[in-house]
Amino acid sequence: MKRLIYLLLIFIAMTSCSVIYEYEGDCDPKYRVVFRYDYNMKYADAFAHEVTSVSLFAFDANGKLVFQKTDQGSQLGSGDYSMEVDMEPGTYDLVAWCGLEDGKSFSVPVIQRGLTTKSELTCKTNGKDVSGVTVVDYQLKPLYHGSLNSVVFPDEEGVHIVTIPLVKNTNSIRVILQHISGKPVNPDDFTYHITDDNGLLAWDNEIVPNNIVNYEAYYTATGKEVLSKSDTLTAGAAAVAEFATSRLMASSNARMTIKNTKGKTVLSIPLIEFLLLVKSNYNSPMTDQEYLDRQDEYHFIFFLQDKKAGGSTGPGEGTDPDDPDDPDDPDDPNDPDGEYTWMNAYIYIGAWKVVLSSIIL
Repeated sequence: MKRLIYLLLIFIAMTSCSVIYEYEGDCDPKYRVVFRYDYNMKYADAFAHEVTSVSLFAFDANGKLVFQKTDQGSQLGSGDYSMEVDMEPGTYDLVAWCGLEDGKSFSVPVIQRGLTTKSELTCKTNGKDVSGVTVVDYQLKPLYHGSLNSVVFPDEEGVHIVTIPLVKNTNSIRVILQHISGKPVNPDDFTYHITDDNGLLAWDNEIVPNNIVNYEAYYTATGKEVLSKSDTLTAGAAAVAEFATSRLMASSNARMTIKNTKGKTVLSIPLIEFLLLVKSNYNSPMTDQEYLDRQDEYHFIFFLQDKKAGGSTGPGEGTDPDDPDDPDDPDDPNDPDGEYTWMNAYIYIGAWKVVLSSIIL
């Protein structure tokens, strides 16, 4: 008798989902989505520490939006966060944009279930429109992207978990201008710009061309840049400028330009080419694009000299002698030309430093 009761209990346990909870749906399949951000230079999942909001979009086989949900706040930092997804079993394409919560830095179009297509799910960098160019002069909120195609949500009992890997799109670039003699450099004597065609990202995180952004330094200050003992130049008061940009592409023609208050160019460099100079120091087989996507902080130090010092000028720059009769170009005994050119640079990325000297671009 005891054996019969035991077998009966096992039978009830095995059939409880289909019998007892048939009308409550407790044995319907459950779907959850986990987000992972380990596509960084530490190769460690930093999702809980960095991502503050997630917006998930699901598209059916016809490319139409069938599901959208946003989570944000402290729950994302718990370390065991997953998003509950209430969808019918089927095959879907998933797209995630993370970091849209304030709507200031980045935005997606107004969407409608059953109408919005995957190709319409673009992400725009927000800024001021100046003659058709977007000007960004503030610190962008971090933006992350992830996508998976043809994900099967099975019609089977149990909890089914899908993991979406994320890529960080935003970058922080710090520029320091330091005079070779150690004399102070006033940050207000310059304007700072990074120009790139990356103002609109497609659903798959690729660049939608012809959306130019002019990133201006959102922060400038005067500070002491401490050089290592191995550096031969004396640290002095330096001009500091900081930028925030959207995704940087290996194929981009992005350019960093710094001008003086007269509008004359002090330096103009191909940004991507300079950023990639450090990649070879990492003993990892990365493509240029993987490196740019994993790395998100860059640090430049440019050393300036007066244009007349030694008769040297920067690339493509001519001399501009003082005119004592021109009130816009007065003599300055400390800087007889009132202008600078750069002579060399240090690029710091992570623990690595690249020294560039006497560069002609």
